[in-house]
Amino acid sequence: MNAISPPREPISLLRYCPGLIVLAIAIADITRFADPDLWGHVRFGQEILKSGGVVRYDPYSYSAPHHLWLNHEWLAEAIMASFYNWLGVFGLESLKLVCVAVTIVFIAAAEAETGAPVLIQGGVLIASALMLTLEMQYRPQMFSFALLSVLLYLLARDNFRRPVRLWLAVPILALWANLHGGFIVGVGALWIYSTISGARDISSGRGTARALRLGAISIAATAATLATPYGSGTWTAVAHALSNPYTPMFVRDWYPLLTTIQFNLRQNWLVVLYCAGAIMLVIALSLSFVLAPSRDDLPMIAIATMMSAAAFIAVRNISIAVIAIAAPLANHLSLAASRWRGAIRRSPPPIATARHPLSAISTVLAIILFWHSGLFASSILAPDPYPIGACEFIQGQHLKGNILAKFSWGEYIIWRLAPESKIFIDGRYDTVYPPGVVADYANFIFNLSGGNAPLTNYPTDFVLVSPYSPARKLMDSRSDWQLIYSDPASRLYARANSSAAHLAGVPVNGAAYETSFP
Repeated sequence: MNAISPPREPISLLRYCPGLIVLAIAIADITRFADPDLWGHVRFGQEILKSGGVVRYDPYSYSAPHHLWLNHEWLAEAIMASFYNWLGVFGLESLKLVCVAVTIVFIAAAEAETGAPVLIQGGVLIASALMLTLEMQYRPQMFSFALLSVLLYLLARDNFRRPVRLWLAVPILALWANLHGGFIVGVGALWIYSTISGARDISSGRGTARALRLGAISIAATAATLATPYGSGTWTAVAHALSNPYTPMFVRDWYPLLTTIQFNLRQNWLVVLYCAGAIMLVIALSLSFVLAPSRDDLPMIAIATMMSAAAFIAVRNISIAVIAIAAPLANHLSLAASRWRGAIRRSPPPIATARHPLSAISTVLAIILFWHSGLFASSILAPDPYPIGACEFIQGQHLKGNILAKFSWGEYIIWRLAPESKIFIDGRYDTVYPPGVVADYANFIFNLSGGNAPLTNYPTDFVLVSPYSPARKLMDSRSDWQLIYSDPASRLYARANSSAAHLAGVPVNGAAYETSFP
């Protein structure tokens, strides 16, 4: 393995082909759909803005009324609500675009630090943008992607011994801990970088000064993550989310990467290709490092390895792996290409300028993508059906009460029916609900032993499930519950002795609806 080389002059796409960066932003921003939690993120953020502070105890559920709510995404939700209140759906589109742009620009900046040729940087950047499309959605994690790219850029500059204010990692982690639980990825990246960089300096006889400085920054940045309304509770919430055994049962993006491929082989080839693309990037980095091993960016390689392992553990981590892989992949592809050509040193003259046709063509393509992807649309489509008809029926009949509904519908129901009605569970199961509540819901929705508990041990007034849910069989077998509304997306039940069960014309058969936010 080569010794550490002298720093190479950065060669930036921002200077030589800015149109390609605009195109990469358009590609990464192209996919738009309403996540099940989007309604909740905006609603919860609006409550924060209205009250002037975090909501510490849950006001929306009846299974865990007034339970402590460790909302580690509170600031992200407040920002999302501010943009929505100000500009409506376009506000959310604009906020997402800003996060995408920050992510892409700093990926490109980190690549530039390697001194790789512009063509290699551009190729890696476009590949990275393609891999970011599915996960770059209207969710607090978009802030994690942006801040991770900024942090890795700072580390890349430090790695190649260029002037950098690495202490900025401290306020970055403090901000990040209030935006999204993904801040632990940043903490992990910083500690890996500091440990390997410090050990490398000591082993090469450079002394301990830099190791001590990096260690001090890492300690300060880790401590800064406690600067939240919840203090150490933020770490508790994230640790619970990572260790919760029910998470993979309810959220598919927590599936392992290989399991996701197997699950979607006959259902969704787009997801399979997405996962295969992640594997190809990991293989490309591995092969390029084997072909051109170098100690120049060993800390960055270690970070990329950690992020890649995280992607195999849970498919939701593919995007953080892509962000971490980009710079070292560009570096080692360039080294491998140089050796294949027999060159001792890379001398990558700029092959494109801002006025080069490639930049202009890329800009035109970006504008087309922005327009046709729905950047200016007035609503955001949801890929899955939601109980629109059932909620309209509840509102139209002036019904109210406690609703046991499908987990992924919880925050939509909060958006439509709170505060008159409360829900059993929703997407905040990691930050609000005790394990016993989650277990009771799992037994019910999958019609397992003990599935009757939410019907008998809680003050449930209504049950709202999908026609294809195993829980439908349970509900249809209960003579003390009666179907009062159904459509292709949902079935609504009420207790047989309730006034709702004796409404004229029930059960009502409704029509199918296309769901979109808001």
